[in-house]
Amino acid sequence: MITTVTLNAAVDKIYTVPGFQVNEVHRITDSLTLPGGKGVNAARVLHQLGTEVIASGFIAGYTGEHLLAGLAEEGVDADFVKVSKGETRLALTVLDSASATQTELIESGPVITGEDLSALRSRLEKLARRSRWVLLSGSLPPGCPPWLYAELADIAHHGGAKVMLDASGEALRLGLQGRPELVKPNEHEAAELAGLADTGSEDTARQALEALLELGARDAVVTLGSRGAVAAADGQRYRVTLPQITAVSPLGSGDATAAGLLASAVAGGDWPARLTLGAACGTAAAMQRAAGFVNPGDVAAIAAGVTVSVLPRG
Repeated sequence: MITTVTLNAAVDKIYTVPGFQVNEVHRITDSLTLPGGKGVNAARVLHQLGTEVIASGFIAGYTGEHLLAGLAEEGVDADFVKVSKGETRLALTVLDSASATQTELIESGPVITGEDLSALRSRLEKLARRSRWVLLSGSLPPGCPPWLYAELADIAHHGGAKVMLDASGEALRLGLQGRPELVKPNEHEAAELAGLADTGSEDTARQALEALLELGARDAVVTLGSRGAVAAADGQRYRVTLPQITAVSPLGSGDATAAGLLASAVAGGDWPARLTLGAACGTAAAMQRAAGFVNPGDVAAIAAGVTVSVLPRG
């Protein structure tokens, strides 16, 4: 089983508004509301892939209950800690197909107390004993210490689970002290962590990849959007290239990539197989307008066009 932990879960509301303009009134004719947050999105994809998964983290208030109801309707198992005060955040996204833009308005989420953190630690201790992997992903809500991911990684390891970390900024830097088996930032997050100028070049991504290993990651994947990914795993360096697709929205593509990597790992796939499924899931997710959804037929077709090459060291 895989456990996903989303500390700052959300209810996503996605509006499609052709010709969206600020300071204008728009009548919404096409909208979608669903559970969200990075780990929740990954759990949904894992469920669609047929991998046993349970989603955990924090929820609060009416919005949190709405999130739980949505997961139950989708058939995704959940075991969240209910925070006593506040509301799970709303994340609003406006997609403008006419200009190919994406505008996001994201609330900060509830304030987490020491009691809430103690409850999460206890919950994760139990879940880790049942899990082969624990995925820690997303931002930290108010009240969480910046080193929390390192602490949660230690708890997961003590329970016998491996850890994947998908975070950014200080949460990623300090989370690496928990020695996760796998980290998966995008190229901009990795460059920031490594203190490199974010040029968007593959050379920068490969330098950032090496920095992740030096900072504590055992293996690392740095995603490059439509350009694929670079990875370091079991002493090898890999370059992943993708087939061309017609993308609808990049929402949740990184979360789907994480899901594919872990689904292949629990199925016994070697690293080229893991990278192939991760890339195929992330690419298939970009063909959907909502985060956390893939069409298994798209995943299979895309996987056939993914190339994983071994890179020379140095």
